[in-house]
Amino acid sequence: MIWEEWAIEVEDLTVMYGDHPALWDVDWRVPQGVRMAVVGPNGAGKTTLLRALMGLVRPVSGSIALFGRPPTEVRRRIGYVPQRTAVDWDFPATVLDVVLMGRYAHLGWFRRPGPADRERALEALAQVGMDHLADRQIGELSVGQQQRVFVARALAQDADLYLMDEPFAGVDAVTEQAIVEVLRGLQEAGRTVVAVHHDLQTVPDYFDWVTLLNVRCVAWGPMAEAFTVENLRRAYQGAVAVLPAALPGHA
Repeated sequence: MIWEEWAIEVEDLTVMYGDHPALWDVDWRVPQGVRMAVVGPNGAGKTTLLRALMGLVRPVSGSIALFGRPPTEVRRRIGYVPQRTAVDWDFPATVLDVVLMGRYAHLGWFRRPGPADRERALEALAQVGMDHLADRQIGELSVGQQQRVFVARALAQDADLYLMDEPFAGVDAVTEQAIVEVLRGLQEAGRTVVAVHHDLQTVPDYFDWVTLLNVRCVAWGPMAEAFTVENLRRAYQGAVAVLPAALPGHA
């Protein structure tokens, strides 16, 4: 059954790359209004999961519903922050130009962003502390600054669900904390955040729900229930170098 209370509902999802399963028979739910981390080893299918939700890869089988509807019907409600390595940073665009792209979902065919869209884009830049660099070329920014701009682009979309693929990867400590505050602010506003994350030590501090993925869905749920030593060892097949302290079951 598809319920409106779920921001995401995935059933029996399988995605193949040639003969290689990237995701296999995944059943997964994300309630509205949570900050969900998706963690797992390299090659676990984390990015593929987000791309499947966005319709960027075609599943072999299974179903996806966002807010109880097919993804194609609710695209305006979804904000996406791709991996930084997937972006052409040499593209000649200003910071404000990039953030304005987040407004396109609200514009009809052949409409250009107007003053209200520009104002919203500047507000989104201010949320991540980047409004003073609105006229700078995107390729001239540091890694952390570029990541903030792409978060601002998603914020400018005024979405209900934000999908973020490793938003903290390669950024400095100041940027990391700025993004954390953005995520908390989104949750306080009733929005849902799903973010691929690789630092197990900060998962309990930055998120309140977690999904452990390794091609199959090992566990998902509130942090205290799902983020356990047993589940981590299952997800990483025993190859967890450093387990976060104070985890249930931590010796």
